[in-house]
Amino acid sequence: MKRNLLVLFILMLVLTLVGCKEPINETNSDKVIKNDNEPEYLNSNDDQVDNDNSFIEVELPADYRPMEVKDYDISPNLERLSLRILEGDGIPSIILKDPSEYKNKNPWFSNKDVKVLPVFTNKNYNPKYHEGPVEYLTEEEAIEVSLLVADKLGLDSTKYQCVNYDNSNHIYFPNKEEPFVEILPSIEEIRIFFNPYINGNGSLSNINEDNEDILHEKYLIHYYNLFEGILNMDQPVFESCFERNIYGEKQYHYKIFNQEDTAEDTLVNYSTNYVRIYIDNDGLWGIDLSYKQLLDGGNSNEYENTVIEKLAKRNELEIIGYYPLISEEEAIEKVLNKEYLSTIEYDRDVDLSDIISIELIYYWVPVNKEIQPVYKVYLDLKNTINDYQYEEEDLNTYGIFYVPAIESKYLDLMGSN
Repeated sequence: MKRNLLVLFILMLVLTLVGCKEPINETNSDKVIKNDNEPEYLNSNDDQVDNDNSFIEVELPADYRPMEVKDYDISPNLERLSLRILEGDGIPSIILKDPSEYKNKNPWFSNKDVKVLPVFTNKNYNPKYHEGPVEYLTEEEAIEVSLLVADKLGLDSTKYQCVNYDNSNHIYFPNKEEPFVEILPSIEEIRIFFNPYINGNGSLSNINEDNEDILHEKYLIHYYNLFEGILNMDQPVFESCFERNIYGEKQYHYKIFNQEDTAEDTLVNYSTNYVRIYIDNDGLWGIDLSYKQLLDGGNSNEYENTVIEKLAKRNELEIIGYYPLISEEEAIEKVLNKEYLSTIEYDRDVDLSDIISIELIYYWVPVNKEIQPVYKVYLDLKNTINDYQYEEEDLNTYGIFYVPAIESKYLDLMGSN
């Protein structure tokens, strides 16, 4: 479908919206209960704990330093890549009132002149992903990881209980009957679950801010500061964004990643090396972070010769080569011609006005041998088979589609799995 380049240019100017990575659809295995014997670190800082209803002042970050584009050379003798879209439950989509509601801090938006990016080996490649993981930590490894993290959190590491669920080891502090913190280490990451009464009462910290969206960003910064011992970054970028549920209520998602000196390295961090934070009406209840993040955030040699260092090195990104990218304009042309990958049926023509967002990310799922850049595209599902009607009449559904960002001569597309 041939389109006027001027129209495409106009679209470049208006596509300022971006999407959040879908949250992990898991919860802690046991309901955490309030315990009068709370760890010291959760009660010791009166400046951060809201015990007297006074406002907590949280400052937004100053302007981030500018990044430069490294402008990689294309590697010689590049091998062909495969790309498969992981099929999950339901329709991959978001619900919003209008496109302007959805924003994030993808570094690509201010660095669209990136032309070449590295592709990495996926060390967690698992073609039988739907049948479950094939590799687990041993009980000894899981306990070692958990005790190291517990020490960083100020917990009493002499009191814990390890419980095995289907080969996954859950470590409870102080024990399973009275858990205050639960740590779930896996091969790829560490998940930490907290008692939601972390701030001394049953509500979020009392932060002085009238703008709801900025308030949630300040929540994220507040908990980063509280747990800087494990979340330490040179220049953290705080991303708080939301989508809506079927009743029109906002559901916020939180992410922290480190800004590097170059746009390319920061883009890699944005998609592959970040911290996911979980906050609800009771406060912070979960943190997901990689072993690399824990290693990077520690002091020099703090984790030397530990299982955390071993797992961080095991999951280090290994470059296959530097591949040339198609442009954003070319990606849009492919969308208009339905040359995309998705698990959604789009049973009508695609028009420019249907594209509400496009961004460059790395696609990283276990069914692919490589971790490679793709354009993530949101299309308006109005007047399609997936056009749902909601209680709130002003809600709209936007489906998620992918266009490979690598030039097609280096790709073997494989659809979905």
